Amino acid sequence: MPEITYSCVEKSYLEVLKEVPKHVSFEHADALLQGLHNLSPRKLDALLKGCFNVKVKRLFFWLAERNQQPWFKYLRPEEYDLGAGKRVVAVDGRLESKWQITVPKEM
Repeated sequence: MPEITYSCVEKSYLEVLKEVPKHVSFEHADALLQGLHNLSPRKLDALLKGCFNVKVKRLFFWLAERNQQPWFKYLRPEEYDLGAGKRVVAVDGRLESKWQITVPKEM
């Protein structure tokens, strides 16, 4: 697996997701992703395979699918360790059944 040691937009976005919801709102993370149509599926693949944070990966896939990003079709979620069981990301949110995370009710 190629290691990405430099900064890139793909890596920066995953770092933003790590701060949801404590320092970054769901709405802000969603708005950022809406403008990221040119992300590299190859870089995302390497980063997601090297990522140990299940919340970040599930949140990423939920937002990418929600925003119908063109590069999303090149990623295979089943190839990444998404852990087991449900994850509470949004307290008092609704369960997003496909990705097994809680998200804000209004989203």
